Amino acid sequence: MFEASKLAKKYKIKQCECPSGKMTRFAEPCLLFFLSQKSSYGYELMEQLNSFGFQKAKPDPAVVYRTLRSLEKEGCVLSKWDTNASGPAKRNYKLTQKGLDLLHGWAKGIAIRKSVLEKFLNQYKRCFKKQGGQI
Repeated sequence: MFEASKLAKKYKIKQCECPSGKMTRFAEPCLLFFLSQKSSYGYELMEQLNSFGFQKAKPDPAVVYRTLRSLEKEGCVLSKWDTNASGPAKRNYKLTQKGLDLLHGWAKGIAIRKSVLEKFLNQYKRCFKKQGGQI
């Protein structure tokens, strides 16, 4: 459907690149939220992302670790190596107050976006209800 549009053909776009297609940026508030509940390590955080419906495949580990490094650089999380557990050493991440403040900011922004998106969907449904528009 999208691929057949004139713009898609003109710019040789093979699939929709709308924000709902990729939720890479949404990983940040999710990771902050998980760390607000308890300290954790990268693999466990990736497993938790699955519970938020991240794509059909597992989240990209590179995105998760890049986001965690960025959050650490900004002072939003702290990390330390855990060598006490059996198996290889794991880097444990812990949320800072700055990270908690960032999480609250994300939640406010998401609430605003949610309101805007709900308005769009309500108008869409009203407009296309007669034509059988389904979401």
